[in-house]
Amino acid sequence: MLTYLTRRNTIAGAILLVIGVAYGLLTVALPNRSLPNTPGPAFFPWLITGGLILLSLALLLQSPMRNGHSSSQASPDRLETRCLLALIWFAVYLVLLPYAGFLAASVPFFAGLMWLYGERKRLVLTLASVIVPVGLFYSFRLGFQILLPTGVW
Repeated sequence: MLTYLTRRNTIAGAILLVIGVAYGLLTVALPNRSLPNTPGPAFFPWLITGGLILLSLALLLQSPMRNGHSSSQASPDRLETRCLLALIWFAVYLVLLPYAGFLAASVPFFAGLMWLYGERKRLVLTLASVIVPVGLFYSFRLGFQILLPTGVW
C-alpha cells in the first residue's frame, strides 16, 4: 500500500513525465544553427527536456524502490512548513542575486536549503554549498558561454 507522500510523488512524477515528453515534442521542429561550435536554438530546450524527464523518472522510480523503508516520513504539516520556508528562502535569494551576484548569493542559498531539508554535517554543508555553485558558474561560463550575474556589491 502506498503512503500519502509516496502516492503524491508517483502522481507528480507521472504528470511531470508527460509534460517533459510533450515539451520535447514541441521543440523537435526548432531549426539547427549553421555556425560551427555553437549550440543551436534547440539546445537549451532539449537540455531542459532531458533534465525534466530524468528527474521525473527518478521521482517515479523512487517510490517502488523504497519498499516502505522511509528515512524521514514527515507529517503533512511539517512538510508544508518546510516548503513555505524554502519558498521564502528562494524569494530572498532572487532579491539578493542581482546585487550579490550568482556565487555570493548561491553559496548561502544552497547551504540553507540543504540545512532545511535535513543535512546537519558541517563539512558536507560547507563543501557542497561551495562546490555546486562554483561548478554551475563555470559550467555556464566556460561550457555554455553564458555569463551569470556577478553582482554590483
